[in-house]
Amino acid sequence: MRNSNRWAVLAAALSLAAPVSAKLLEDTVASVNGKPILLSEYQKELSSALDYWAKAEPDAMRDPGNVKKLRETTLEELINREILYQEGEKRKIKVRERDIENGIAEIKQRFMRDESGRELPPEEAEAAFQKQLKTDGLNYSQFRERLSKQIMARKLIDEEVKAKLRQPEEAEVKAYFVKVSSYIASKSTDTPRGMDEEEGLAFRQIAQQVRAMGSEQVRVARILIKTSPGASDKEKKRALKTAQDIRKRLVTDPSQFDEIAKEESEDPDSAARGGDLGYLIRGVAPAQFEKVAFSLPVGEISEPIETEVGYNIIQVLEKKAAKKPDYDKIKDDLAKFLMNLSFQKELEAYVKNLKAKAVIERSLTTIQ
Repeated sequence: MRNSNRWAVLAAALSLAAPVSAKLLEDTVASVNGKPILLSEYQKELSSALDYWAKAEPDAMRDPGNVKKLRETTLEELINREILYQEGEKRKIKVRERDIENGIAEIKQRFMRDESGRELPPEEAEAAFQKQLKTDGLNYSQFRERLSKQIMARKLIDEEVKAKLRQPEEAEVKAYFVKVSSYIASKSTDTPRGMDEEEGLAFRQIAQQVRAMGSEQVRVARILIKTSPGASDKEKKRALKTAQDIRKRLVTDPSQFDEIAKEESEDPDSAARGGDLGYLIRGVAPAQFEKVAFSLPVGEISEPIETEVGYNIIQVLEKKAAKKPDYDKIKDDLAKFLMNLSFQKELEAYVKNLKAKAVIERSLTTIQ
């Protein structure tokens, strides 16, 4: 995926958020063996996909051509899902009440913490779950029905695809490690040839993991004084003054960073750990933040650093020199990655075979 107008993505997302008439909710975008796939369902799936890829590959999603491709991919995913549901029903795969209850518990577990990582009381977690159902346009009965179908499809895949996979050989894992290491050495940020977008994203993530093992690293603690998006000069000056006053206290006694971070930092997650952000490698943090972090001596206190979220005061806790990545420490993760890659390819072939036997009609032009 490549560049273009960032407003194309925004326009697409806004068009999905607009109210839809009662008539449009009955429109379909496809049918599988006579079973319709509704426009409303398609819109919800596309909205989620746009949000995910806008975060995962923001540069790529500025290209309207990629947004169009994502629309088409989303439709195919819905068709694939329906194909699997129907095959599961055909094979009379049983979904027990216990399966559904376990699935509900697993999903609700994701609502036990808020975006900052704070654990929520049970009633707040349940309210967040119910709010998500409302956002998705589902009542509880519809949610259970959808979950039952998803479990059926998962059981089908377990029987027909996962059960037939083999673990990668040691030689395959080592060869892939060499491939990843060569990619890192090339300093490329592009998807390697022969990989589709999803495989390319996964490959770059595993490459980032290997790169982190061998890169120079700094362990950093920070105190954040937030500013709101589009903050006025007055708000920024007030935040900067607060940060400068905190720095004066720290310069007097740097050993108090942990306690002062817990008291003053406006980043709840790191504040709970005394400001500790863990280890950073180059290319992850904002440029100015990174520049100071890698140049600051261990134990010293930085001047306030402005980033888009506010003013940061940092202290370097530890530094690690660059070293050669250790195959033995990454081989298990690489083996899992290759196993998942094999699973994706086998699943794609299995679904393709099912689609070849089905009657599929597409009417996506009704919403373009």
